Amino acid sequence: MKAYALVLTTSLCFAGLTAGALALWRADGRAVDLERADPIIAGTIPLRPQIMSASNMHASPPAVFSISNFDSKTVCLVERGATLTSRSRGFFAPPDCDSVWPGLARVENWTQNDDGSVTLSNGNGALVLTLVRSKSFSYEVADPAGVDIALLMLP
Repeated sequence: MKAYALVLTTSLCFAGLTAGALALWRADGRAVDLERADPIIAGTIPLRPQIMSASNMHASPPAVFSISNFDSKTVCLVERGATLTSRSRGFFAPPDCDSVWPGLARVENWTQNDDGSVTLSNGNGALVLTLVRSKSFSYEVADPAGVDIALLMLP
């Protein structure tokens, strides 16, 4: 029993001495200077958080979607691109997306409307599809009515 008490006391003493030595070492000024530290080694968290303005708080990053036409059982991948204006973003669909919906390959603009819907239009501004937000990261077609097309954001 006395051996256990001796080992426990010795361990606690060495732990206290180590903690004291570390505190003195940090107070000695040998701590890492985060201004000169390598950000990959020191961590990738910035010192100052990025300030979000009201204009870019609702902006979403570029994303890839799968667009599916459940009536014709066709699927293709499309890309919502960079911001063009405060409500408009670039859009790209490869030529094979015309099998999903006619004119989809010529869509160039993704426009976020005030009511939350999204309008896909070609370079001349002609409407191709109007989408409404569905569950989580998906959209469903609202115009033209009766069309069973959905967009799902891919990770």
